[in-house]
Amino acid sequence: MTGSPKLMASNPITEASQSTLPLDPFDTPQFNRLLDLMEKQNVVMEEQKKTLVKHGQKFDILIKDAVKDDQPYDQKPLNDEPTWSALYEIATGKMKEEAEEWKGFMDVSLVFIAIFLAVLTAFLVPAVQNLSPSVNGASIPVNSTSQLPPLPPRQEQNVCSLYYLALISAMFNAVLCVLGRQWVGKLLSRPTGNTHLERTIRHEERKRLAYVWIKPLVTVLYWSLLSSIALFMSGLFYQLQNLATSFDGRSLTLETTFGVGLVLAAGIGSTITATAIHAVRFENSPFEGSLSHAMVRLLRRMGDKWKWIRKYTANTDWQWTLDDRKQICTYMRLVTEASDPKLLERAVPSLSLQMWLQHGEESLHLLQSAFSRLSATDTSIRVQETVKAQVHRFASYCRTNKRWATQKLSNMEVTNFLIRQCSFSTNCNSAAFFTSLLPNNADLASIADLPNEECLAQCICVYDRPHFMGHRSRLLAHAFRHCDLLLAKGRIDGLTRILAHVDRVSILRSWMRSQLYPYHMDFVAFIVRGCGSESVCEIMNFSNDAQNYARYSPRIAFVLHVLMSHIPPHSQISADVDLSPFIALMLHEPHQTHWYDAENAAVAFLERCDDLSALSNPSAIRDFLYLCNFGGFSDSNPRIQLSKETCNRGKALIQRHPSFFEPHETDLNLDLTSKSLPSVRH
Repeated sequence: MTGSPKLMASNPITEASQSTLPLDPFDTPQFNRLLDLMEKQNVVMEEQKKTLVKHGQKFDILIKDAVKDDQPYDQKPLNDEPTWSALYEIATGKMKEEAEEWKGFMDVSLVFIAIFLAVLTAFLVPAVQNLSPSVNGASIPVNSTSQLPPLPPRQEQNVCSLYYLALISAMFNAVLCVLGRQWVGKLLSRPTGNTHLERTIRHEERKRLAYVWIKPLVTVLYWSLLSSIALFMSGLFYQLQNLATSFDGRSLTLETTFGVGLVLAAGIGSTITATAIHAVRFENSPFEGSLSHAMVRLLRRMGDKWKWIRKYTANTDWQWTLDDRKQICTYMRLVTEASDPKLLERAVPSLSLQMWLQHGEESLHLLQSAFSRLSATDTSIRVQETVKAQVHRFASYCRTNKRWATQKLSNMEVTNFLIRQCSFSTNCNSAAFFTSLLPNNADLASIADLPNEECLAQCICVYDRPHFMGHRSRLLAHAFRHCDLLLAKGRIDGLTRILAHVDRVSILRSWMRSQLYPYHMDFVAFIVRGCGSESVCEIMNFSNDAQNYARYSPRIAFVLHVLMSHIPPHSQISADVDLSPFIALMLHEPHQTHWYDAENAAVAFLERCDDLSALSNPSAIRDFLYLCNFGGFSDSNPRIQLSKETCNRGKALIQRHPSFFEPHETDLNLDLTSKSLPSVRH
């Protein structure tokens, strides 16, 4: 107990030392509760993140489904199975139409022959009986040892032979009809093969081989049927004639019947001949047939040498080989023949310009026909976008294989076709690249790598080059046409954004050096109206060059006319702007086609010029104003006359600048009094 006070005495010091320690300000119930709430919020946000990710994925699917009809299909290989499944349906569908037509003709022929044989037999039996030998009304057995009977009359022999020939021809026609139906049925059967590609190629090969036999067979059936009918009718008429002349008197009734029959038969023959001639004369005649085809071929080959050499080939074991050329040509041909747009949806992903250029480049007409079919109005937007995307993919492939592309695309017809397929709003680069592969167009390869708008701006300046240039007018025409379309639709902002990449004078020089005049005038006028004062000087320098005037005078006159019309009438042109050399060239080499633009540009320039004597060629100015004063050329050059408006404006300039004419006032007065004024053009 004695030590307890000491212990108690030490407690205050300990408590005092503990009370001096700093307390944690965040260790409060409120803060701890806040931490718990934040942890719960993090968990909730993590769940919300997962939910948003799932929703985003679903939205991506919805967006993809919403715009998929406007997006191109992904590129697929040419041996893609769904593609050839659609092509197989196209091939068999077209084949079924022709086969049904052939089968219908053969069925009708069989039915008609059955009836015809019954009628023919009824006439043939009595004719045969008339030829059979008989004694007192009883027929003599064939194996009789008695003397053979005499020959029957020649008329009865002829009648019987005609009936027999008609019978044989009809039986021949019936046999061919039966064989033809069997062959057509085989043609429609499913070919053997493990894939639709193999079955389609086999089907096309079978069709090619069968056409050599079935098409001539249909022609033979047609003419053999007509021949049997003609033989029967000949025997009938011959028998009728013999009957009419077998009496001692004249049988007017039988002769009349014979004549009417001949007239009807001649009418049938004339109808067949007239329809054949009609089919020969008119391409879309409804009477087109084998006879008209034969007549057309005969007329085309008339005068040519006949060649009778035939080559026969036999192949008893046809084996499957994958021929790339046959594959791509079959693809293009079947796409061209497709009538169902839904089948084109399945076939278009395998469209490959690369494969065509490698294996089928000689069949350009097939490629053009296939692209025309895929771009038709009944196809979907997705099919059309796939065609455009295929051109872009092909251009990308050619960039990586430029040497190969240069060799393959040296044909200007192929290159122009590819340029026409490019969409200049989104794929101008491909058109520039294809054009760069032509001779003397290597400078265009650099602009093909630019962004689309900048590339388009450079394309409308492709003729503004100091060196010799190759064929590039197709590229320039399509680029100008696209800009014309933007201007017509009022999309000035987009057009201005394109033009910001190049100098407007460069565009004008390119247009003036091209052969696009008189097209795209509205767009050229839009360019001219946006030119500044510095651009005016450059245009004047280009126009004053004698070589440029000799080559491009119509375009130069139009540009100057628009340029002068855009400058306000009472404004003064800068002193360094001089158009007097152009006026001298205009007077020296006048051209009636663009004289209106030239004279208006000249008088408008002079009206805006403050000092005419400061120009480099004042004599040309005086000559032009003298023309205005006289209303036309002198007698030595009466080809062109100034308009009345230009003459009045020129006379006003003479009165406005009297000092410019003071040294020549005497000449002017003499001209006014001595020269006869020609008529003024209104």
